[in-house]
Amino acid sequence: MNIKAAGRTPWIIVIATLVAMITVVLTAPQEQSMGDGIRVVYVHVALVWAGMLGFAINGLLGIVLMLSGRRSLKEWIELVGISTLLIFIASVLVSLLAEQINWGGILWQEPRNQAVFTVTAVAVIVHIVNSWLPWIRWRGLLPLALALFVLQTLPGAPRVLHPENPVRNSSSQAMQSTFLIMFALSTILGGWLVWYLRTRSSWWRTADAHS
Repeated sequence: MNIKAAGRTPWIIVIATLVAMITVVLTAPQEQSMGDGIRVVYVHVALVWAGMLGFAINGLLGIVLMLSGRRSLKEWIELVGISTLLIFIASVLVSLLAEQINWGGILWQEPRNQAVFTVTAVAVIVHIVNSWLPWIRWRGLLPLALALFVLQTLPGAPRVLHPENPVRNSSSQAMQSTFLIMFALSTILGGWLVWYLRTRSSWWRTADAHS
């Protein structure tokens, strides 16, 4: 891919996805106790689940890499890893906004907050350490360990002020449909990040080869 092709990245995809997310949130139904505050929760929950999906996918890629030793999987693990990390960090930032809106402040010591902060820190460390490992097969172990850590830490974190799940446990089909749509859009956004980063990395490799 040449420089001009790299510069013609179809940003319309990510713009359309963000516009769709905003539209869905603005037209989404309110929750009885949270009122309009549920709108930011839709975004937060969807991003969290998209992040968890990304960690799980990377864990599966890690298994394949450990078994096969295919060098091409190393790049995919790096791309999915950084894209998932960005999505998850976005979910953390949105969660802080949701707390400010719904609770009137951010409770830094709240167990669910501590859980997402821990996952974020561990994910950053895993991404950095994995980029340094010289052994290809070993680069699949850390993403797998991270996926297991995430799937154990987040669902099992104690709830103090966080509701059990106002969307999933709601009897409103509209609320549940809103979450599923937001989750799908968040996943598309994560997939776009993987594609975009791969496009850029391919361009840099080509530019380095011709320099």
